[in-house]
Amino acid sequence: MSDNILAAKQALQLARQFRLAAVAVGDRVLAEWDAIPKNDRAQLQSLEVTLFNLATDLTTQAVGIALDDGQIALASLDSATESAREALKHIVDAKAMIGIVTALIGLAATIPTGNALGMITAVKNLDDAVEAAQAPTAPPPGHAS
Repeated sequence: MSDNILAAKQALQLARQFRLAAVAVGDRVLAEWDAIPKNDRAQLQSLEVTLFNLATDLTTQAVGIALDDGQIALASLDSATESAREALKHIVDAKAMIGIVTALIGLAATIPTGNALGMITAVKNLDDAVEAAQAPTAPPPGHAS
């Protein structure tokens, strides 16, 4: 089999990563229930369900999807998803969590299309969301350190 075809085993591997990310979202929401504003909590719970559904669909939709001449590798998809999942285990800021989960959903949605440019863009968006969530927050203007 070509290295540029997403095989059933690889689709299952990615689906597992997305499912684990959804679990990480749910775990953080429950752990930080009182600290997360009600609207953000509801949005995160909705995004968690969407991510679970995409993970489930991925195992049947992605089999045999061409990864367009190797422009995007399974390893980069897997690495970006794992990085996001790990970040979700530690991030408390609800808006940052929403950004990461939204980017994960964007990535999960591009995979079955086989659109390499879409996947590359989605991986970049996910990496950016994780990086932004992990960046130290700047003190308010005029605040002396």
